[in-house]
Amino acid sequence: MKSIMIVDDEKNILSEVKNILEEENFNVVTAENSRKAFELIDTCKEDDFGLILIDSLIPDTNIPALFSMKPSNKKNIDTTKKEDFLQKPFTKKQLRDFVKNKV
Repeated sequence: MKSIMIVDDEKNILSEVKNILEEENFNVVTAENSRKAFELIDTCKEDDFGLILIDSLIPDTNIPALFSMKPSNKKNIDTTKKEDFLQKPFTKKQLRDFVKNKV
C-alpha cells in the first residue's frame, strides 16, 4: 500500500490526522512544512505516496482546509475543484470518507 503524506504546520493536526488514518490501516508520513515534504519525497520516491494532504485555504476564501493531490497528477493539479478540499475543522468520519474517496 502506498503511503499518505500530510503536510501541515500545526503539530496537533499532523498528529490527529496521522492517528485517525493509521486506525484505518493507512501508512502515514508527516511533514511540518513544504521543505520537509520535498526532502521526504527526495529520500523516498514520489511513487511511494498515493495521496498528499496539504494544509491550504479553499480558493477565493479564508477557510482553512486540507487539499488533496495525487503525486502522479502533479503536472495537472487543479486547485479550483472544491471537492479536493476538506474544510477544517473536520470530524474523524469526514476525514476517513474524504481519504477513502481519494485513494
